[in-house]
Amino acid sequence: MKTARMLILLLLVFAITACGSTQATGGTAKGGAAADTAKPQEPAAPAAGDGEKSIKHAMGTITLKKKPERVVVLFNGMVDISAALGVKPVGAVESWDQKPWYNYLRAQMDGVKNLGDENQPNMEAIIALKPDLIIGTKTRHEKIYPQLNNIAPTLITEEVFNWKENMKLSSAALYKEKEAEQWISDWDKRVAEFKQKLGDRLKNTEVSLIRFEKDGSSRVYITGFAGTIFKELGLSRPKAQQAEGKAVVNLTSKEQMSQLDGDYIFDVTYMTPEDQSAKKSQSEWTKHPLWKNLKGVKSGKYFEVDAVTWNLSGGAIAAKSMLEDLYKYFEIK
Repeated sequence: MKTARMLILLLLVFAITACGSTQATGGTAKGGAAADTAKPQEPAAPAAGDGEKSIKHAMGTITLKKKPERVVVLFNGMVDISAALGVKPVGAVESWDQKPWYNYLRAQMDGVKNLGDENQPNMEAIIALKPDLIIGTKTRHEKIYPQLNNIAPTLITEEVFNWKENMKLSSAALYKEKEAEQWISDWDKRVAEFKQKLGDRLKNTEVSLIRFEKDGSSRVYITGFAGTIFKELGLSRPKAQQAEGKAVVNLTSKEQMSQLDGDYIFDVTYMTPEDQSAKKSQSEWTKHPLWKNLKGVKSGKYFEVDAVTWNLSGGAIAAKSMLEDLYKYFEIK
């Protein structure tokens, strides 16, 4: 009997201990507060858009595991777009003029490695930067794309000057889609406002974009950066400038002067205090007797504009600046 009582006592102690152990670890059948408290904390889910993504581009597809931290940018328009999206690259090609960076971008480029010319970027310097994303363009970098893609995932745009498409594409790779959407939304509203305020004048206005060259010739821009913006705004071009398949038309004789004409003539001739060599050519053309016959000149609608933001840069900030200029030249308030 003594032995039996001892066995019963031991079994009761064991049962109580086991029960207490189960409660201490939160092992209830339905869970509840005790179970939730004891569960190990799970890592926070990545914020929307911050995870792995695959992006199709002009020359293939890239896959990114996470938001890139060391970005290399290989054309001028994308340097501007990166700044617009709040991204500072570790390396970028230099500006066409105002080297190393256009004045309006310079404050945002402190500490960025200069990778040389857009047409021939410094490959050794790119490798040394150990980028996790490279952004180039087919127009400039088609031949070196395989080399670039061996260094890091390389995103290639179709054109250098189509800033909206370039911003949409690059913003996905930079994990900046929301910023790009806001920028483009603001732009679209401003464009719609321009069209609405210009009204009937829009249908009857032809614009011309010209430049005088150092060799004494002149040129008319048919497409390109400003041409794309003119088209979006609904501004038409003179018949003489509707040359399909051509980006520019070069004029070598002043007998071709009429091809420069438009209701508004915008001149993107670029000169610096150090280099005024295009000034002589500009002076020869604009002092020629045929120049006075151009309707844009006769009506006082010939304007020398900022060549950097209207022609050389090709980015989102430059586009915004050009649009604000057009508000001014068309006297829209």
